[in-house]
This record gives sequence, C-alpha cells and structure tokens, in this order.
Amino acid sequence: MIEEYGLRGRVVIITGATGSIGSAIATEFYNQGAQVVLTGRRHDKLEKLSINLTAHQTKHQLTPLCVPLDLTATDADKTLVSAAIEKFDRLDIVINNAGDINGYMFLKTTPEILNHIMHLNFSVPYNICRTALPHMLRGKYGRIINITSIAGYFGDAGMSAYAASKGGLASATKSIATEYGRRNITANCIAPGIIDTPQIQKIPAERRKELRNLTPMHRFGKPEEVAHLAAFLASERAAFINGQQIHINGGIIR
Repeated sequence: MIEEYGLRGRVVIITGATGSIGSAIATEFYNQGAQVVLTGRRHDKLEKLSINLTAHQTKHQLTPLCVPLDLTATDADKTLVSAAIEKFDRLDIVINNAGDINGYMFLKTTPEILNHIMHLNFSVPYNICRTALPHMLRGKYGRIINITSIAGYFGDAGMSAYAASKGGLASATKSIATEYGRRNITANCIAPGIIDTPQIQKIPAERRKELRNLTPMHRFGKPEEVAHLAAFLASERAAFINGQQIHINGGIIR
C-alpha cells in the first residue's frame, strides 16, 4: 500500500529522471498522483520511463510530460520551466537530481573538468531554482529539493570537484530557504550515501564489499528509499523542514 503524502495534482519537475534515483523519484511521485515533468538527455529513455509509469498505475490516468533536454545548454532552465508552465499553468515542486559523479584526483582535475562538473552539478540546479521560484511565489507554495551527496559534506579522495559542486549547492539551498521560507517555499537537500545503482554494480566485487562494510547497516541504500524521502519533503507534512541537508546513508559518520 502506497503511503499518501497529499501530492495529488501537484506539478513536479524531476531532472535526471531516467537514472536509477531519478526514475525511482518519478515513480513515487507519479504513484502519489502528481503531474510529473521528466527531463533527461535521451528522448527514447524518457518515453520508456513514461510508458512504464502509466502501465503500472491504474488509480489515475495522468500522462507524464517528457522534456528531452541537455541541461548544460544555454537557457535550458527556461526551456524546462516554460514547458511545465505551458502544460500545467503551475509549478509546485522542483527536484534537481541530474549530475555528474565522475571523480578525478585533485592534480588531474583540469580547468575543463572542473568547469563541466561545477556547471552541471551547481549552476544548472541553481538556475532552475531561480527560474522556478517566481511561479512558486505566484502559487504561494513551493518545494525545492536538491540532491547533493555525502561527498559534498565529508569530502572524499578523487572527488574534489564533485564535492565542491555538491557542497556549494547545499549552501545555496540554505540561502534560498532563508530568503523564501516566509513565503511558504521550502528548500532542502537530500545527501545520499552509497546507493545500489548500475554504477555501483560495475565496481569489482571486493571493492563493493569494502563499501558495504563502511556502512553501519552493511548494505547499500535503495533508490526507492531516496524517493520516499523526497516525497515526504515535498509534502505538507514537511512544511516546517527548511534549509536542511538530510543524509540518507545508513549511518556513515566521519
């Protein structure tokens, strides 16, 4: 039985929707009755996700809005938000999930690599938030949820650019929360730990065992667990949670 979070009819943008965490979030919100706006680079993957969502849900007949888009392109934030407003005439929730996790040792992080990671992981969600906020203000309701990472909080070897981008996004989110909380708009971050995705499965078995042992619960997180937290933060139940970075990592403490 799906726990209801009162999201029926809410319009939500989900970036990086075709990845493991993104598709889990899309599924959770669609099953909650939200109008989902899905974006990713590949149209075929978005269409497949849309078909899967509608095929497994019989309670409502909502049609996801698919917006194939390279988020690093000029004015991509305006293109994405405009598509949602044109279709639904409102925007309630933004979940910035798209990002690049490629890691490089500090001295091998060239200016080109740094600029790419900072642009996709920081500037893109920053600009989407900036473009979405006026519509949330108009609707007198808004939920911004930025997916960060434990690397942005703890730092990690080979992750200097990635950690900087996610740490910067977390700080910007707190500022948004401070400025707009009084307008019934909250902004929070979800910082996943090691989540069981295809990327993790590509890691050699011995290394995966080491990673599992880093987590007190001795398992990887599930994309669905991240999705459940996102749905809660997007709901009225979380109306007094603002400016927080919530870790979902099985108890990793450094």
